[in-house]
Amino acid sequence: MSIILAIDTASSEAIALACFDAADGRTRVTELAAPQSQSTLLLPALRDFAGDALDQLRAVVAISGPGSYAGLRVGIATAEGLALSRDVPVFGVTTLAAVAAAAADDGIAEGTAVHPVGRQEFAAQRFAGGELTGTPGILPATDLAGLGVFAGEGAGAHGGIEVSAGQRCLRGLLSIAPAILGDRARPGVEALYLREPNITRPRARHVAAG
Repeated sequence: MSIILAIDTASSEAIALACFDAADGRTRVTELAAPQSQSTLLLPALRDFAGDALDQLRAVVAISGPGSYAGLRVGIATAEGLALSRDVPVFGVTTLAAVAAAAADDGIAEGTAVHPVGRQEFAAQRFAGGELTGTPGILPATDLAGLGVFAGEGAGAHGGIEVSAGQRCLRGLLSIAPAILGDRARPGVEALYLREPNITRPRARHVAAG
């Protein structure tokens, strides 16, 4: 069993899948548009992308957030279900850790990893040498310009360095693959939301008597 598969549904606009074959070191990645439709597109995308490679599955990695609340739930549940059905472990990598790894791969020594979390706000966390430092927080988009060097999905529109879902998924996978292969990574994945989802209750209907 040599295949490690990663699932990234942290974006509200895209799905990304990546795999690493420990037998030959080859990697593959795909990204497809999925605006608010991860629940219907993820399984068909997995079948098209992975196919027979699932027979050689060694582990599954889920990008665990922060990000789209609904997307993360779908991605993590799918990763856990796939791992259970194949009797392999599942691991989590946070969205910002994956961004930091992608930024380091592009030669960015230090800065801030960011990711949109809705309401014109971004999750943000400092990184250095591809590793996160400090604690994550939430910033309004208007504060991004004051961060100095920052990278992540949506960063390009605010003067930062854009990191696509595909880049994030692949680098997140490769950042944890050595620990998985060396049995140094702890199995398990837990969603990281940073705040409660923005859910509103339906208004009560008034029924006229009579």
